[in-house]
Amino acid sequence: MNLANTHSNQADMTIKKLAKPLRIAVLLGDTANLAAHSVSKSPAAKLSSTKLAQTGAKLEQLERLEICAADIAQSTLHEPTSVTALLSHTISAIEQGKLIELKFDDGNQPQSLYLLDGLRAAKLRLHAHAFIAGFAAGSGITSVADEALTIAKRSPAQTVQHQIIIDSLNEAFIALRQGVMALAARTQAPLKGKDDTHHQAGYWFSGQHQARVLCLNLITKSLMTKTLNQADICQSVVLTQGTQLLAPKALVDTSRLFVPISGDNIDNLIAQVLQIDNTLKNGTDYHAEQLKPWFERYDANAPLALVLMAASIDDLKLEAKAMLGALENDAVHHGQPFKTPAGSCFSARPLGDAGLTFVYPGVGTVYANMFNNLHEYFPALYHQLEREGDLSAMLQSPQIYAADVKTAAGMSLSQQAISGVGASYLFTKLLTQAFNIKPKMALGYSMGEAAMWASLDVWQTPHGMITATENSDIFNHAISGELTAVRRAWQLADNEAIVWNSFVVRADSNEIKALLPEFPRAYLAITQGDTIVIAGCEASCKALLAKLGKRGIAANRVTAMHTAPAMLVHGQVQDFYTQALNADAEYSPIRFISAAQTAPVIVDSHSIGRAIADTFCSPLDFSALIQNATEQGARLFVEVGADRQTSTLIDKISHAHASQSTANAATAAIACNAKGADAITSLLKCLAQLISHRVPLSLAPLMQPLSANAAPLSSAVSPEGEPL
Repeated sequence: MNLANTHSNQADMTIKKLAKPLRIAVLLGDTANLAAHSVSKSPAAKLSSTKLAQTGAKLEQLERLEICAADIAQSTLHEPTSVTALLSHTISAIEQGKLIELKFDDGNQPQSLYLLDGLRAAKLRLHAHAFIAGFAAGSGITSVADEALTIAKRSPAQTVQHQIIIDSLNEAFIALRQGVMALAARTQAPLKGKDDTHHQAGYWFSGQHQARVLCLNLITKSLMTKTLNQADICQSVVLTQGTQLLAPKALVDTSRLFVPISGDNIDNLIAQVLQIDNTLKNGTDYHAEQLKPWFERYDANAPLALVLMAASIDDLKLEAKAMLGALENDAVHHGQPFKTPAGSCFSARPLGDAGLTFVYPGVGTVYANMFNNLHEYFPALYHQLEREGDLSAMLQSPQIYAADVKTAAGMSLSQQAISGVGASYLFTKLLTQAFNIKPKMALGYSMGEAAMWASLDVWQTPHGMITATENSDIFNHAISGELTAVRRAWQLADNEAIVWNSFVVRADSNEIKALLPEFPRAYLAITQGDTIVIAGCEASCKALLAKLGKRGIAANRVTAMHTAPAMLVHGQVQDFYTQALNADAEYSPIRFISAAQTAPVIVDSHSIGRAIADTFCSPLDFSALIQNATEQGARLFVEVGADRQTSTLIDKISHAHASQSTANAATAAIACNAKGADAITSLLKCLAQLISHRVPLSLAPLMQPLSANAAPLSSAVSPEGEPL
């Protein structure tokens, strides 16, 4: 169809008359939901039912102009047949405070977009999903996009552009809705048109306090050619983010079933699992939403609890059957924990939260595209973190979320350190704020000690450490990079090369220590369960391994942490980590355990800086750290960060200690993330185990509406909005 009609000329004339950027509020949803977009001036408070009714009444009083894509397609009149022509046609009506409803179909589902003057929306306390800031039409997509951005007074350098081929006004409305949703979800969603062009999905990072800008380029191809050319009709609509977030996606749905069951004793649990098993067997049309009553009847104070997890109703039947078998097993009765690969779990002797310990992993655990969909389930948390600091820098997003997954593998030590702390910071806030989980103790593996202090509300300005770490001589030169500290320790000339490496070897630490005097440039860096990490001159390390008769796995990582040369920068490290503390940090109920000492660290700037420096520069005995924490009461270790490396180590260390003496207390290690697994499923498995161990936590984030069919995103609105 040819969209270049007289209305295109009218649009051009109207656009040129605009003296300032447009600010047209765009809202997703049907009429009944419009009032739910309203919020009070306080972002933390919802509107009362009276105020909500008043706002709804005000909306109903607005004069409405309805524009239906299907009606225009069937009309023989000279109706505006392009998005830009329609916008031009309705600008005066919008400026007069009229409510414009765009009606169209998306996959045979009726949809609506509402347009309202931005100032009028503000007066009504409506939080829009996005704003239209400019538009243009003509030939040549680049020139049209530039014109629209000029009208919007937005820089192309700070704009994401999406190009979509359309054939109709209905498809243009669909594209517009997709763009609004992308902004409202803070997601670079895979918008697609007739050319099926996909864009990488993931969180849409932006500079702190800077709005996201999307230039939506719509192309109606010439009937004479299949390739883009100057005859194509091009339209560009510039959208900026609004203050309304899409509602979080449901953590529990038809592909991630989660059923918490509590009881006073095992017989009571058996009866309830039998009940759900019989219901599943007899139900001919059982849906996920029918599991909701189990959340409502769950008793957080009951002495025992189990969780059933499955990827489908059929799998849930199998999980229930397996759980029934476990509940009748004598070993489980006597305290052996039960856990299935799907995540179902139970412990007859729960550890409780008295020894709940957050464990912070060290450098090197981050990975490409880690938990890149987490923001869709916790949008408010991401918004909070983005307001508090540079979230992109915190996670090192250019490297972690690069199109080439190999980019993350090439990160420098400082980049890995920053990203690792960022991942731990994010998961700490997730567990403590969203789920109200309160640790009693905390410890870190190597550089994880810094993540511990940054994440648990001790340091006053943890975000300030990002730039400092990026520019630190310690991380970039002294103990990594050119290894200037090593060069000084070995008294090397400037032209003498250093070939550094580290190796993981299964050996006893005493075996290694006995050989170290023969290899002065090889160091025992880390002791962790039944494995040792040696580091230093690659040739010396290989020679030591050969004499030991052991094979080592090369880590191919250049860092002199935990070796003798690192002691040369001990003072610099201590100064670097001597940070100002929050006013109430000294009153923290958490006991902080360091590898540098047996007693908990005193919460003051000097003690913290010294403990981190001592750990950083000395050989790390992670086995001794876990044993010390266990002696101080740690029982349930929760790894807070990317992947599950320390959880695996803690399990090995704890089992080794348990086999040496029956006096050792029972412990468990749980990770909240796992590389290669779905981030939400990993998180649910972590929560399930915490529930089975009777750790108090909030189930509210899990109680999103359970539905066999996902609710349309157009009606998924967050009542509290997102004031900027």
